[in-house]
Amino acid sequence: MLLALALATTLNTIQVTPAPGAEAREEMSRLASLAGSWMATIEIMQPDGGWETAGEEMVEIRYMLGGLALREDPAEHPVNPFRLESTIQYDQNRDLYRLAAMDDTWGNMDIYEGEWNEDGTLVLTNLRSGTSFENPDGTSLSFRLTTRIDGPNSNVFQIDMTADNGETWRPYQRISRARYGIDN
Repeated sequence: MLLALALATTLNTIQVTPAPGAEAREEMSRLASLAGSWMATIEIMQPDGGWETAGEEMVEIRYMLGGLALREDPAEHPVNPFRLESTIQYDQNRDLYRLAAMDDTWGNMDIYEGEWNEDGTLVLTNLRSGTSFENPDGTSLSFRLTTRIDGPNSNVFQIDMTADNGETWRPYQRISRARYGIDN
């Protein structure tokens, strides 16, 4: 009886800690519908405020690192004149998402950070990281990436830019993705 009481007391004092990465996996699961093959329609904002289609390309988004990261592999023949790779993870120590984007033209690695807004859109910027794009004339551009998941078979990724450290934003590019092989 004394042994059972001692065992019960010991079990009550043991703290159960979550598995490493549990919170990050849970947050990354919110992006699960992004994984797969997509037909991406790329549109560029025009001076008159309208969107003009630049073209379409196939993209692949896949989980890696045991579900702790999502990577978008570049299209084999991209619409843009450069190839871009990106990987997103959730930082459970800082409670935010981080995306690293790399290109094959300028050699810049942009770091974006952010979270879900009240509308259910993931919003990331490179303002805090300071990885703005430096123009030859000395001005710099920072970017905001928004991901709106419209359902399991479609999502919209929009890129906005700012030249005034986020005081004002203007649309730059919109990528509408439809799951490849599914009629939406």
